[in-house]
Amino acid sequence: MAGTGPPDVVKLWDWTLGPGDHHVSEAHTPGTKELAQVQQDTVTIEVASQLVTLDAGDPVAFGGDVPHFYANPGTQPARLSLAVFEPGGGPGSRSEVASA
Repeated sequence: MAGTGPPDVVKLWDWTLGPGDHHVSEAHTPGTKELAQVQQDTVTIEVASQLVTLDAGDPVAFGGDVPHFYANPGTQPARLSLAVFEPGGGPGSRSEVASA
């Protein structure tokens, strides 16, 4: 949806996973933090071999500087909001809007 540019990158996602979909993510820059909240259905997240299943309304925060994945174990689309803070990370998905 939106993101900031370097040196400290913040990305905001509104993400839909279809039934049975999963997304594997390699470890991000050291110090990366991720915040997720499930908006619809159920999402399973694995971080450093620890598995957590979240239902609609459930939030989770974790270090994104280790391998992790997101999966929809259900038969309906699952939606989550995700914010990623990556200190010293790469370019953001969209430019920041300068305040007047």
